[in-house]
Amino acid sequence: MKILLLMILSISVWANIGNIMAMKGSAKIQRANSSLNATNGMVIEEKDKILTGTKSRVQVMLKDSTVVTIGANSSFSFDEFKFDGSSNSKLSMSATRGFFRSVTGKIGKIAPERFRVKTVTASIGIRGTDFSGEINPKSELFKCYEGRIFVEFDGSTNDIDSGMMMEIRENKYEIKEFDTAKNEDSSLENKEAQKESLKDNLEESEIATEVIADITQAVENTSNEQENNDDSLPRQEPFEITPNTEDRQIGY
Repeated sequence: MKILLLMILSISVWANIGNIMAMKGSAKIQRANSSLNATNGMVIEEKDKILTGTKSRVQVMLKDSTVVTIGANSSFSFDEFKFDGSSNSKLSMSATRGFFRSVTGKIGKIAPERFRVKTVTASIGIRGTDFSGEINPKSELFKCYEGRIFVEFDGSTNDIDSGMMMEIRENKYEIKEFDTAKNEDSSLENKEAQKESLKDNLEESEIATEVIADITQAVENTSNEQENNDDSLPRQEPFEITPNTEDRQIGY
Protein backbone atom coordinates (compact mmCIF):
# COMPACT_ATOMS: atom_id res chain seq x y z
CA MET A 1 0.00 0.00 0.00
CA LYS A 2 2.86 2.36 0.84
CA ILE A 3 4.41 1.79 -2.58
CA LEU A 4 1.05 2.36 -4.30
CA LEU A 5 0.51 5.67 -2.54
CA LEU A 6 3.98 6.89 -3.44
CA MET A 7 3.46 5.86 -7.07
CA ILE A 8 0.17 7.77 -7.26
CA LEU A 9 1.74 10.83 -5.70
CA SER A 10 4.74 10.66 -8.02
CA ILE A 11 2.50 10.59 -11.09
CA SER A 12 0.56 13.61 -9.81
CA VAL A 13 3.64 15.65 -8.82
CA TRP A 14 6.00 14.81 -11.65
CA ALA A 15 3.58 14.53 -14.61
CA ASN A 16 4.34 18.11 -15.62
CA ILE A 17 7.29 19.01 -17.85
CA GLY A 18 7.38 22.75 -17.18
CA ASN A 19 5.37 25.90 -16.54
CA ILE A 20 4.12 29.00 -18.28
CA MET A 21 6.47 31.64 -16.91
CA ALA A 22 4.98 34.69 -18.65
CA MET A 23 2.16 35.48 -21.03
CA LYS A 24 0.44 38.38 -22.74
CA GLY A 25 -3.04 38.30 -24.24
CA SER A 26 -4.93 35.00 -24.47
CA ALA A 27 -4.03 31.41 -25.31
CA LYS A 28 -5.52 27.93 -25.18
CA ILE A 29 -3.93 24.62 -24.26
CA GLN A 30 -5.20 21.51 -26.01
CA ARG A 31 -4.69 18.57 -23.66
CA ALA A 32 -6.08 15.13 -24.58
CA ASN A 33 -9.76 15.83 -25.36
CA SER A 34 -10.00 19.11 -23.46
CA SER A 35 -9.25 22.78 -24.12
CA LEU A 36 -7.94 24.90 -21.23
CA ASN A 37 -7.41 28.63 -20.83
CA ALA A 38 -3.70 29.30 -20.39
CA THR A 39 -2.67 31.28 -17.29
CA ASN A 40 0.58 32.46 -15.72
CA GLY A 41 2.28 29.65 -13.80
CA MET A 42 0.15 26.94 -15.41
CA VAL A 43 1.67 23.47 -15.62
CA ILE A 44 2.64 22.21 -19.08
CA GLU A 45 2.37 18.47 -19.73
CA GLU A 46 3.79 16.22 -22.41
CA LYS A 47 1.64 16.28 -25.60
CA ASP A 48 0.22 19.74 -24.77
CA LYS A 49 -0.44 22.03 -27.73
CA ILE A 50 -0.46 25.79 -27.16
CA LEU A 51 -2.61 27.95 -29.43
CA THR A 52 -2.10 31.72 -29.07
CA GLY A 53 -4.52 34.48 -30.00
CA THR A 54 -4.01 37.77 -31.81
CA LYS A 55 -1.44 40.07 -30.15
CA SER A 56 -0.63 37.30 -27.66
CA ARG A 57 2.56 35.66 -26.46
CA VAL A 58 3.33 32.73 -24.16
CA GLN A 59 6.70 31.90 -22.65
CA VAL A 60 7.31 28.41 -21.27
CA MET A 61 10.21 27.07 -19.21
CA LEU A 62 10.73 23.31 -19.23
CA LYS A 63 12.27 21.27 -16.42
CA ASP A 64 15.71 21.31 -18.07
CA SER A 65 15.58 25.15 -18.26
CA THR A 66 14.82 25.26 -21.99
CA VAL A 67 12.80 28.43 -22.66
CA VAL A 68 10.30 28.57 -25.52
CA THR A 69 8.56 31.80 -26.52
CA ILE A 70 5.46 31.36 -28.71
CA GLY A 71 4.24 34.36 -30.70
CA ALA A 72 0.78 35.53 -31.77
CA ASN A 73 -1.56 33.36 -33.84
CA SER A 74 0.75 30.38 -33.38
CA SER A 75 0.43 26.65 -32.81
CA PHE A 76 3.22 24.89 -30.88
CA SER A 77 3.31 21.38 -29.36
CA PHE A 78 5.48 19.71 -26.72
CA ASP A 79 5.47 16.20 -28.17
CA GLU A 80 8.00 14.33 -26.04
CA PHE A 81 10.07 15.26 -22.99
CA LYS A 82 12.46 13.13 -20.98
CA PHE A 83 15.06 14.63 -18.66
CA ASP A 84 17.09 12.55 -16.23
CA GLY A 85 20.40 14.39 -16.42
CA SER A 86 21.92 11.81 -18.78
CA SER A 87 22.51 11.50 -22.53
CA ASN A 88 19.21 9.56 -22.68
CA SER A 89 17.32 12.83 -22.17
CA LYS A 90 15.13 13.88 -25.08
CA LEU A 91 13.03 16.84 -26.22
CA SER A 92 10.81 16.78 -29.29
CA MET A 93 8.56 19.73 -30.19
CA SER A 94 6.63 20.85 -33.26
CA ALA A 95 5.43 24.12 -34.77
CA THR A 96 2.71 24.21 -37.41
CA ARG A 97 1.81 27.92 -37.46
CA GLY A 98 3.19 31.28 -36.40
CA PHE A 99 6.38 32.24 -34.54
CA PHE A 100 8.47 30.56 -31.86
CA ARG A 101 11.87 31.15 -30.30
CA SER A 102 13.82 28.67 -28.20
CA VAL A 103 16.79 29.12 -25.86
CA THR A 104 18.02 25.61 -25.19
CA GLY A 105 18.60 24.32 -21.67
CA LYS A 106 20.40 21.29 -20.23
CA ILE A 107 19.16 18.80 -22.84
CA GLY A 108 20.76 20.96 -25.51
CA LYS A 109 24.09 20.53 -23.72
CA ILE A 110 24.05 16.86 -22.66
CA ALA A 111 22.04 15.38 -25.57
CA PRO A 112 21.93 17.90 -28.44
CA GLU A 113 21.33 15.13 -30.99
CA ARG A 114 18.06 14.28 -29.18
CA PHE A 115 16.67 17.84 -29.32
CA ARG A 116 14.35 18.42 -32.29
CA VAL A 117 11.72 20.87 -33.49
CA LYS A 118 9.57 19.73 -36.41
CA THR A 119 7.76 22.16 -38.71
CA VAL A 120 5.44 21.62 -41.66
CA THR A 121 8.28 21.06 -44.14
CA ALA A 122 11.47 20.76 -42.08
CA SER A 123 13.15 19.40 -38.97
CA ILE A 124 15.49 21.50 -36.81
CA GLY A 125 18.35 20.12 -34.73
CA ILE A 126 20.64 22.09 -32.44
CA ARG A 127 24.15 22.29 -31.14
CA GLY A 128 23.44 24.32 -27.98
CA THR A 129 21.85 27.52 -29.17
CA ASP A 130 19.25 30.29 -29.38
CA PHE A 131 17.08 30.16 -32.50
CA SER A 132 13.63 30.97 -33.87
CA GLY A 133 11.19 29.82 -36.51
CA GLU A 134 8.36 31.55 -38.34
CA ILE A 135 5.83 29.24 -40.01
CA ASN A 136 3.53 30.72 -42.66
CA PRO A 137 1.28 29.04 -45.26
CA LYS A 138 3.70 29.82 -48.11
CA SER A 139 7.07 30.03 -46.35
CA GLU A 140 9.17 29.07 -43.33
CA LEU A 141 12.00 31.17 -41.87
CA PHE A 142 14.61 29.96 -39.36
CA LYS A 143 17.12 32.26 -37.63
CA CYS A 144 20.10 31.33 -35.44
CA TYR A 145 21.02 34.00 -32.88
CA GLU A 146 23.69 32.08 -30.98
CA GLY A 147 25.50 28.76 -31.49
CA ARG A 148 24.44 26.70 -34.51
CA ILE A 149 21.45 24.78 -35.80
CA PHE A 150 20.97 22.41 -38.69
CA VAL A 151 17.83 22.20 -40.79
CA GLU A 152 16.78 19.03 -42.60
CA PHE A 153 14.73 19.83 -45.70
CA ASP A 154 13.91 17.86 -48.84
CA GLY A 155 16.56 15.21 -48.18
CA SER A 156 19.40 17.64 -47.40
CA THR A 157 20.92 18.90 -44.13
CA ASN A 158 21.99 22.53 -43.90
CA ASP A 159 24.11 24.07 -41.13
CA ILE A 160 22.95 27.53 -40.03
CA ASP A 161 25.53 29.43 -37.99
CA SER A 162 24.95 32.35 -35.62
CA GLY A 163 23.80 35.42 -37.56
CA MET A 164 22.48 33.34 -40.45
CA MET A 165 18.95 32.46 -41.48
CA MET A 166 17.32 29.98 -43.84
CA GLU A 167 14.12 30.72 -45.74
CA ILE A 168 12.06 27.99 -47.42
CA ARG A 169 9.62 29.11 -50.10
CA GLU A 170 8.03 27.21 -52.99
CA ASN A 171 10.11 24.08 -52.22
CA LYS A 172 13.35 26.08 -52.51
CA TYR A 173 15.55 27.50 -49.79
CA GLU A 174 18.00 30.36 -49.34
CA ILE A 175 20.59 30.85 -46.59
CA LYS A 176 21.78 34.38 -45.83
CA GLU A 177 22.85 36.74 -43.05
CA PHE A 178 20.51 38.85 -40.90
CA ASP A 179 21.01 41.73 -38.48
CA THR A 180 21.44 40.15 -35.02
CA ALA A 181 21.52 43.56 -33.29
CA LYS A 182 17.74 43.88 -33.78
CA ASN A 183 17.21 40.78 -31.64
CA GLU A 184 19.49 41.53 -28.67
CA ASP A 185 16.69 42.95 -26.47
CA SER A 186 14.51 39.86 -26.98
CA SER A 187 17.43 37.56 -26.15
CA LEU A 188 18.16 39.39 -22.91
CA GLU A 189 14.48 39.28 -21.96
CA ASN A 190 14.44 35.49 -22.38
CA LYS A 191 17.56 35.00 -20.29
CA GLU A 192 16.44 37.28 -17.44
CA ALA A 193 13.01 35.63 -17.30
CA GLN A 194 14.73 32.25 -17.25
CA LYS A 195 16.75 33.17 -14.14
CA GLU A 196 13.64 34.34 -12.28
CA SER A 197 11.68 31.18 -13.12
CA LEU A 198 14.45 28.93 -11.80
CA LYS A 199 13.62 30.16 -8.30
CA ASP A 200 9.99 29.06 -8.70
CA ASN A 201 10.96 25.62 -10.00
CA LEU A 202 13.25 25.13 -6.99
CA GLU A 203 10.46 26.09 -4.57
CA GLU A 204 8.05 23.71 -6.32
CA SER A 205 10.58 20.87 -6.01
CA GLU A 206 11.05 21.53 -2.29
CA ILE A 207 7.29 21.53 -1.70
CA ALA A 208 6.91 18.23 -3.56
CA THR A 209 9.65 16.66 -1.43
CA GLU A 210 7.92 17.77 1.77
CA VAL A 211 4.58 16.36 0.60
CA ILE A 212 6.12 12.98 -0.19
CA ALA A 213 7.80 12.90 3.23
CA ASP A 214 4.53 13.74 5.01
CA ILE A 215 2.54 11.03 3.22
CA THR A 216 5.31 8.48 3.78
CA GLN A 217 5.25 9.21 7.51
CA ALA A 218 1.45 9.00 7.60
CA VAL A 219 1.51 5.61 5.90
CA GLU A 220 4.12 4.30 8.35
CA ASN A 221 2.12 5.56 11.33
CA THR A 222 -1.04 3.90 10.02
CA SER A 223 0.78 0.60 9.52
CA ASN A 224 2.20 0.68 13.06
CA GLU A 225 -1.19 1.40 14.58
CA GLN A 226 -2.77 -1.51 12.76
CA GLU A 227 -0.04 -3.88 13.94
CA ASN A 228 -0.58 -2.83 17.58
CA ASN A 229 -4.36 -3.25 17.45
CA ASP A 230 -5.93 -6.37 18.98
CA ASP A 231 -6.46 -9.07 16.33
CA SER A 232 -10.02 -9.55 17.54
CA LEU A 233 -10.98 -6.04 16.45
CA PRO A 234 -12.35 -5.64 12.94
CA ARG A 235 -9.74 -4.44 10.50
CA GLN A 236 -10.39 -1.21 8.64
CA GLU A 237 -10.32 -1.14 4.88
CA PRO A 238 -7.27 0.69 3.49
CA PHE A 239 -7.92 4.27 2.43
CA GLU A 240 -7.36 5.53 -1.09
CA ILE A 241 -6.00 8.80 -2.36
CA THR A 242 -7.60 10.32 -5.44
CA PRO A 243 -4.99 12.36 -7.30
CA ASN A 244 -5.82 16.00 -7.83
CA THR A 245 -6.29 16.57 -11.57
CA GLU A 246 -6.52 20.32 -11.36
CA ASP A 247 -3.65 22.30 -12.81
CA ARG A 248 -1.12 23.45 -10.21
CA GLN A 249 -0.12 27.08 -10.49
CA ILE A 250 2.95 28.90 -9.35
CA GLY A 251 3.99 32.51 -9.65
CA TYR A 252 6.88 33.62 -11.82
